[in-house]
Amino acid sequence: MIDSRAFRGGQYAAELESPEVYRRRRSKIRERLGAGDAALLLGATDARGYGDVGTFRQEPGFFYLTGVELPGSALMLEREHETLLLPARRPALEAWTGPKFGPDENSARELGFERVVGRDPSEVVVDARRRAVPGFLDRIGELLQAGGGLWVLLPGSASGEPTREQSLVQGLRDRLPSFPVHDLGPLLTELRLRKSQGEVVLMKKAVAATIMAMNAAASAVRAGAREGEVEGVAYAALRKAGAEGWAFPPIVGSGQAGCILHYDANLGVLARGELVVVDIGARHGYYCGDLTRTFPVSGKFTRRQRRLYDAVLAAYDAAVKTLKPGSTIAAARKAAFASLEKSGVRGDGGTSLGNFFIHGLGHFLGLEAHDAGGEGPKLAPGMIVTVEPGVYLPGEGNGIRIEDDYLITRTGAMNLSASLPRNAEAIEAMLGKSQIKGGSGTRRGL
Repeated sequence: MIDSRAFRGGQYAAELESPEVYRRRRSKIRERLGAGDAALLLGATDARGYGDVGTFRQEPGFFYLTGVELPGSALMLEREHETLLLPARRPALEAWTGPKFGPDENSARELGFERVVGRDPSEVVVDARRRAVPGFLDRIGELLQAGGGLWVLLPGSASGEPTREQSLVQGLRDRLPSFPVHDLGPLLTELRLRKSQGEVVLMKKAVAATIMAMNAAASAVRAGAREGEVEGVAYAALRKAGAEGWAFPPIVGSGQAGCILHYDANLGVLARGELVVVDIGARHGYYCGDLTRTFPVSGKFTRRQRRLYDAVLAAYDAAVKTLKPGSTIAAARKAAFASLEKSGVRGDGGTSLGNFFIHGLGHFLGLEAHDAGGEGPKLAPGMIVTVEPGVYLPGEGNGIRIEDDYLITRTGAMNLSASLPRNAEAIEAMLGKSQIKGGSGTRRGL
């Protein structure tokens, strides 16, 4: 059975924390606001109509502060008050998408908010008269007219088109005197970087489900198997583990496809003598796992593949040694690069192997696979990062990446995926002798 609150607040998170957890997070934002200021976060919209099928995914920052998956929601925070704004209920649509919380006192009580009101302007009848009920733009406008500032997320738009937040600010500027605008992004990033105990528990469940998926993927690796078959058994395993789905589009790339960093078509066929890069992550309670292993399709690495693999593993180990409070992801990347450069193994054209390490060493992990942060923030206890060096040699069709998820502790770092085999001998044992018996296989569909 699905918990009633989770069912009405959304239907996709495998697990939610208690309303008090989200309330404490909101309090940290409210404490940073100036007198008269308002912070506004917009939840994700949902374009599905009657009869449409699909998965709604809440905006991560909004989910972090609310635990609410309802589409079209908004959150308004003031120094002394907090308000969740919800769309009016639509019973006809709920027949297709399930029952939802609406703007009323019951929702406020169950979701843990001071008040839950309608997002859009409406009317009520009081003493035989119709009276207007303001929407959230009107509520914010009243605060700004009194001299307050507005805090919103101001990310850049990859398309060049204004974001919803930027359009909202412009609309308010068109109707109000000048008011200060502050970017809420850095403050949210600061909070999300360090995981609470409850978040770490959810992260461990996501990683555990990913480990189960990777073991299942390994069992399907053989010459003649389709990349999609490997993906399919991995997905079945993570769902069996209780995860809600993929944290990102899975990558199962064999041969040349393994040299494409974000290859996700997964339409090819594994061939004898190739390597296959499997980069997958399960999502549990919106939190992400992210692991990569590189398997020899024939069951054993060739001499050349083994030399390359061991060089990447040495770079991985060099990066891991840097993981501790006060260091950075950038320092780990530099350590991995230096290791590849001095490995003595050469790449295409006889150049040093570091030239074929063409992406960052890793990233923060949390509500998003590439979570808020970057290379710059100094590592601190509670942060979770990936370590994923790789080399990609398209000239010979060898792509190799090794990735695990690390929790920064007071004294160093803990590998959350330590139970998953990593060195070459363990990878070969993981595949088992039965994998050597596959046919020669051919590449198709690329």
